[in-house]
Amino acid sequence: MTKRFLIAVLTATALLGPTACSTDQGSARDDRGTELVGLLELAPGSVEAGKVTGTWFRMVQVGGSATKGPYMRNADSPADGGEATLLAPGTSGGIRLGGYQSQPRPAFAADGDSLAAAITRPTKFFGVRFSIATNPVDPQTRTKVAPPTAYVKDGRLTADLSSWGVTWNNQVFNQGAPKPVSSTGAKAPGQEKAEKVWDWVAGTYLESAPAPTITGKGATGTYDEKTGRFVLEWTSLIVGGPFNRFIGRWHLEGTFEKAAKAPHA
Repeated sequence: MTKRFLIAVLTATALLGPTACSTDQGSARDDRGTELVGLLELAPGSVEAGKVTGTWFRMVQVGGSATKGPYMRNADSPADGGEATLLAPGTSGGIRLGGYQSQPRPAFAADGDSLAAAITRPTKFFGVRFSIATNPVDPQTRTKVAPPTAYVKDGRLTADLSSWGVTWNNQVFNQGAPKPVSSTGAKAPGQEKAEKVWDWVAGTYLESAPAPTITGKGATGTYDEKTGRFVLEWTSLIVGGPFNRFIGRWHLEGTFEKAAKAPHA
């Protein structure tokens, strides 16, 4: 009797164990909400009644607060005494979700100005124009990163912008959220099963790791399902270069437009 009881318990445990695990994983996926696939069309930054609106960037000085500063003053920006840099949408109109918008070749002009112009229009920052690109391999950390993705649930918007790279003065600074971890040559879980993702700048499919090596929180904000209006915000530590240990504060506003992950043949 004892032997039969033990066999029954072990059999039940074997059957229930994987089922419970699968349920947990399914809940985690469901918790993200509904995926948005298409274009996050950016609203240009502006100043209205003394308030900075639209899409903009601030650089928090070392030891400062993301919400209170002090902020680095960009002599090339008239917004908020130079403490905010206004951004305008690039040739694509904004961020392609589910696809890359890689930096062009060459990525810089002879004077160091960024030539990346798909996501945002190159904008002057201390005399040199900077812009944004999303690459399958982050140029600074040399880590495979996923394309931008966004999910909405109950009006709350969450996004993986780990591939968000700032190109400025012949340098690339990762300003993503979550943050990629510098590559050690080891593969993150899932990287053995890379998927093909369309690059809207290069006009070809590139390999993307569905589970890249990242750390920290993603970008968060709000989404109105009726109007498509969205707001996304995040902060990201600057590593290396003349602004080492400063923090980038990013604020994006605009309208979501549904579209395919790749152009139709």
